[in-house]
Formats: sequence, C-alpha cells, structure tokens
Amino acid sequence: MTMTLDFLLNRSGAVLVIFTLSAVVAGFFTKSPAWRTAFGIAGLVGALLIAISTRSAFEWTASALERPSPPGLLLLVVLAIATVMNRPLATSAEFRFGTLMLAVAGLVLYPAAVGFLNYDSYVLGYRGYLLPAAIAVVLAYAIYRGYFISALALNAAILVFLFGTRQSLNLWDYVVDPVAWIIATATWIAIAIRFLVVRVSTKKVLAPA
Repeated sequence: MTMTLDFLLNRSGAVLVIFTLSAVVAGFFTKSPAWRTAFGIAGLVGALLIAISTRSAFEWTASALERPSPPGLLLLVVLAIATVMNRPLATSAEFRFGTLMLAVAGLVLYPAAVGFLNYDSYVLGYRGYLLPAAIAVVLAYAIYRGYFISALALNAAILVFLFGTRQSLNLWDYVVDPVAWIIATATWIAIAIRFLVVRVSTKKVLAPA
C-alpha cells in the first residue's frame, strides 16, 4: 500500500503539469471544459507513449519534477481545475495570498541553497523554532481571513512532516517545492506587469489633452 502511494505521489506533479499544459493549449481552440479535459488526457497518453532513450517522456518529466509538497500539489490541482473551467485565478484573494507565501518561501530558501547567500536557510528546516513559528503565523492569518484551502494545504504539510511519510527530514521540503515556487513567482510577475500596464493606461486616459 505504501509503495503504491509513493508511486502515485511521486508522479502526481508530472500528471498535473502535463495535463494542465495540454489543457492550456486546448484553450486556444475551445472553451469547452469537456474538450479541454480530453486534450489534457490526450497529452498524458502521448507523454506515456513517446519514448526518449529508454524511458517515456512522462517518466522523464516525473524524474525532473519529483514529488510536490502538499501546498505545491494543491496549487497544481487548483491550476488544473481553473484551466479546464476557464476560471481566472488572479482575481481570487486567497490565490494571491497562497502564491505570495510560496513565492516568499522559495525566495528565502532557494537562493541560499544554491550559494547566492552566505547563510544556509535550509538548515532552518532541521532545527530551531523560526520556520515552525513562521508557518504558525501564516496558518493563523489564513484561518483569520477565511483562506481555508491555504490552511488545509499548510495543515497537510505539517501532518505529512510529523508522520514522516516522505524520506526527507527537513520541514522546508513539505512546505514548498521548486515547481510551486516557479509557478507562484511567475504568477506574481504577471500580476505586477498587469498592474503596471493598467496604471500606465489609466494615467494616459486621465492625462490632459
């Protein structure tokens, strides 16, 4: 049972990424959720059938992405559903909050992990109270604002960490992952660009002739 669960979770990120990207491509041709879902499934089948060297394109993707963190997995699920249903996510306050927290967490973790900072923030996931305290503050704020999906993601991360269902003993690996960080960062870059475009357009409209 555990091996089966590990097998599925290790490939969950690849399944959702390939499905969502295929559905995004379908979105250029159709607004139908059924057709977008069909394109997503077709993309998965294609990835399984296309062989690259000794493995399928799907297995290569799964190896590259690895297992997502619980918040990362939930983010991918939300993106997949929103893509199929053609729902804009940037207008959701909770989505903005969740992606902002992932972007900040990754910004604290990854530059230090690859040597851009003198301090290795990854060690905070092994010991100390700073990272757990930060998670507790974010969790409390999410509950206060009614961001229950974000709270669910954080609670899932804490439970998975406490029960040791993954090989890693570092709390960071349960809170954020590279794919979630990239998606969250790209989301906020897009939000910032859109804000600047709207602001410049508004100034042009209001400017005296």
